[in-house]
Amino acid sequence: MRTVLTHLENDRRGELAGVVTAVLAVAIVVGSAVLWIGIPVLGLWLAGRFTTTAEGFLFATLGGIPLAMVAFGWLLYRVNAMYLRSRGPDEQSEHRHSAWLVSVSDEGGRSRRARAPRRLIDVAMTVSLSVALVLMAIWFFFLSQMWLVNPL
Repeated sequence: MRTVLTHLENDRRGELAGVVTAVLAVAIVVGSAVLWIGIPVLGLWLAGRFTTTAEGFLFATLGGIPLAMVAFGWLLYRVNAMYLRSRGPDEQSEHRHSAWLVSVSDEGGRSRRARAPRRLIDVAMTVSLSVALVLMAIWFFFLSQMWLVNPL
């Protein structure tokens, strides 16, 4: 009877760990989008609401947005550390290194030059930055009222 209860308790703990890992993964993906899209948009909006001069707006955006992004990036780094801990040890990723860290003339052969698996935060940051750049280009070229060339 005791072993059955212990087994059921371990199953529930495993399910809870899976839920926590999934929530942390969603937080990393959403947090990456907030880092590259939400903070700059919110910073520009807040600077526009609370400043009255162009110099104040420039100072608030050029000073405030990067500082907010660094602080939020540190928070995202901590969430990623919790995510990696909740996933548990991964034997393959511990022994592999990124391909650019290994010399071509390395004597270790192909096993050392094998590509390490991509981490969730790397993929989430890359995709969210790409989406942010595309959205910025769409806004700049199609939606903004400022024109690079004065139309006739």
